Amino acid sequence: MDKLKERVDGKLPANRQKIQTPIGHALRMETDFSVRTPKGTLNGKAGDYVIKHQNGMVSIIKSYVFNKRYDILR
Repeated sequence: MDKLKERVDGKLPANRQKIQTPIGHALRMETDFSVRTPKGTLNGKAGDYVIKHQNGMVSIIKSYVFNKRYDILR
């Protein structure tokens, strides 16, 4: 959990890329994962994106939905 928090907060390993979106930051996860939020635990699969919204909330977007909605510019 701490590693995910660090990654969502912007501290990424050198080989990973944080994506700036109009809603905040996105990170594509390499393995299945869980994120604890005030509203409960969110579960994601490898390839899904963790989104940290500008207001600080965290959500998960399935990779196929993310790829339809956003273009990666870098």
